[in-house]
Amino acid sequence: MEWHEPAVKPNVMGMTSLRQALNQLPNSYQLDLDDLLNILTTDQIIGLLMNYTTKITYRCRTERRFGNPVHEDGGWNVCMDVDINPSDCIVYSFGIANDWSFDEDMANYGCNVYSFDPSIGLDDHKHADRVWFYNMGLYDDNIDDLVASTRHWKVRTLSWIRKMLHHENKNIDVLKFDIETTEHRIFHQLISSGILRDIKLVAFELHLSPVNIYEHKEDTLHVYRALKEAFELNGFKLWDWHENEEMAKEYPDRKLNWNELYWINTRFIQPWNHTL
Repeated sequence: MEWHEPAVKPNVMGMTSLRQALNQLPNSYQLDLDDLLNILTTDQIIGLLMNYTTKITYRCRTERRFGNPVHEDGGWNVCMDVDINPSDCIVYSFGIANDWSFDEDMANYGCNVYSFDPSIGLDDHKHADRVWFYNMGLYDDNIDDLVASTRHWKVRTLSWIRKMLHHENKNIDVLKFDIETTEHRIFHQLISSGILRDIKLVAFELHLSPVNIYEHKEDTLHVYRALKEAFELNGFKLWDWHENEEMAKEYPDRKLNWNELYWINTRFIQPWNHTL
C-alpha cells in the first residue's frame, strides 16, 4: 500500500519546557510525585535517578560493539542475547552528526538501517547498501517546520516513522538515539503509543544538563518517573551503561550528566540466555 504523508503542523516556534514535556507522561506507574517531593531530599531524589540509570539488572552473555571503538563517540554496544537475525533485522538510528560508523557496521552485519538527522544539511538519500537516510528528527509531534535556535527542522514521532517505513507489523531490533536533550520530549509518546513492546534493544544518551538536578528536584523526579514508565513497565532491563568520557573530560564538575544507557526487552531474550 502506498504511503501518503498526512498533514502536519507548520511553523511551530521553539519548544515547551522540559517540565511541560515530562508532565505529559501517562500516569500508569503508581509513583506519587507529591509525596516523594515532600518526603525525600534533593540528594535522595538524585540517588533514585542515578541508581536506576547505573544499576545493571541484566547480564548480557554476548555483547558486540558496532561503530567506533569503546570510549569513542559514534559507536554503540549491542546485546546479541536477543535474536538479531542478520538477514532480517531493522535498526533505527537517530542522531548521526556525520559519523556513520554505527550505521554502516550494522548494515555490514546485514541489518536494514534507517538513519535520521535534520541538523547535518543532507537531503533524503541512500547512504550505502542497506543504509537509508532521512532529513528529519525524532520528536513528540509531527511538525514540518520546527524552529529551534533559528534552524528549521522537520520532525516526526517514532510511530509516524514506523508507519512511513511500513514496519507496523515488524519488530525493531535496535533503536538508537542521541538527540541532544530532546529525548526528554519523546518519553510520553513512546509510552502512550505502545511501540516499546515491539523493540528489542534501546540505546540512547541521557542528557541531564538541562534538568539541573542539584537545584530542581521536581524535574529530576520527573525524569526518574519517565524512565520507569518507559522501561520497567515494558519489561526492559538495564544491561549496560557508561558515561560519555569526552563530555566528562570537558566538564569535570558535571559528572554523570551525559550517560549512554542500554536497555534490553526481556520478552525477546532467548530462553538459554535468560540470566540476571
